[in-house]
Amino acid sequence: MKTTRREVLVTVAALAASPAAAQPVLLTPSEFECLKALAETIIPRTDTPGAIDAGVPTQIDRRLASNPQLAETFRSGLAALDADARSRFGAAFAALTAQQKIDLLTPRVEDPFFRTVKDMTVDAYYTSREGLSEELGWHGNTFLPEFKGCTHPEHQQ
Repeated sequence: MKTTRREVLVTVAALAASPAAAQPVLLTPSEFECLKALAETIIPRTDTPGAIDAGVPTQIDRRLASNPQLAETFRSGLAALDADARSRFGAAFAALTAQQKIDLLTPRVEDPFFRTVKDMTVDAYYTSREGLSEELGWHGNTFLPEFKGCTHPEHQQ
């Protein structure tokens, strides 16, 4: 998926937003709750921050606001997921238990909507401070007085 300059600027603006004050720009409150539950199921909080901690739903919402075609497809996917949750478990996707969410999503791993939301979740998470610094341990460009490269014997010439 090619990213436009506008999408990058929307992502940068979303990074500045506080996850605690997450207010949807495009999605309705119920769609946003579904997205939050979906993102947190994809990247849950463990010993590192999860998708909600990193503001992933807000970033995705703002990206959708800049791409009407993607937004329409995304909203249809959220509606289908929520309808499936209601028919199988009698509750909205956001209200399901963690195991019910996994049971509902597992057969959808090849579904185009699920792949899109998973890709967007991973992209948003690993461009956040929480994903880059806290999970991956990246702390920006640092000076290395020496770089030995790979030290595995099989990679030496």
